[in-house]
Amino acid sequence: MNKKILLSIIIPTHNSQNTINNLLLSIHTSQFNNFADVEVIVVDDGSKDKTRDLVRKLLEKLKYTLILYLLRNNLGPAKARNYGVKKAKGKYILFLDSDIVLAKSTLRYAYQLAKDEKVKAFTGIWHYQQKTNQFFPNFKAMRDWVYWFIEREKYARYYLFSTRIAGIEKKLFQTIGGFDETFPKPTVEDIELTYRIEKRAKIRFSPELLVYHEFEDFWPIAIKYFKRSRDWILLYQKRLRFDPVATSKKEAFKALLAAVLVLAIFLGFYHWLFFYFALLVFVQITNLEWYFWSFVYKQRGFIFLLKSIIFSIILYLIIDIGSFWGLILSRIKRY
Repeated sequence: MNKKILLSIIIPTHNSQNTINNLLLSIHTSQFNNFADVEVIVVDDGSKDKTRDLVRKLLEKLKYTLILYLLRNNLGPAKARNYGVKKAKGKYILFLDSDIVLAKSTLRYAYQLAKDEKVKAFTGIWHYQQKTNQFFPNFKAMRDWVYWFIEREKYARYYLFSTRIAGIEKKLFQTIGGFDETFPKPTVEDIELTYRIEKRAKIRFSPELLVYHEFEDFWPIAIKYFKRSRDWILLYQKRLRFDPVATSKKEAFKALLAAVLVLAIFLGFYHWLFFYFALLVFVQITNLEWYFWSFVYKQRGFIFLLKSIIFSIILYLIIDIGSFWGLILSRIKRY
């Protein structure tokens, strides 16, 4: 292993022409003075757009060593990341998604964690700030932010090894076998890896590792919620417990209440007493969502709050449907 390289940054790309430049330039402009100890590896996962050409144009213009590897076909982020680690020379690996931008001090903090060698795995967070004024990207960004910082359950440790930004000692990553390549799409491969890391080392949540991420609009996120909950239920069936990594008991209860609320409203058209029951359920949801809804009201006002209430319930319903579909698929596979 080349001792000069301490940190290898692995970035999988697939049709990332609209975002990859911003990420690579944010690394370049970081408040950081040890670029000689860092390499950046881009593994292009069968892109059909101009991603590869854009990366090639930057190869000689950056402060750091940038290496581009090309995969012929779209094999999925799990395989692309594992391939990047095989090529990496660093003692520590830092995974970044191709659609984020680093805060100025983030690389310095990640480098220091790797240099200290006291933490074997660490993960960061994405800011709720969005460039767009569209409702849903801002709603989703604030939903995540509140979950990690404001709604934290007492004594719970939040440690999802989120590949938007997460680091790990290369030796540990290789020991546990890397990402599970049976997940061909980005759904729960990071959650599954999190559980295996935690069997050997505690993952540190470091809010100093801050990135900016522009969220998509409703339908792309809704599809991801469905697929993620569909695959997550398979992990739950093996572990039979909730946790803050993917879904806490509180989040699962919210999803259940959302389904009960919609059912009660529907039944209310047959008998008015169900409307009263629906009201009671909504009061309970409000109690559980109070921190989030208060946050969005203070940030964006009353109209934004009303939309947030509606979309909160919709997303919980999508989680319910995805989980139910995952259960059906698991039963089919058994027989």
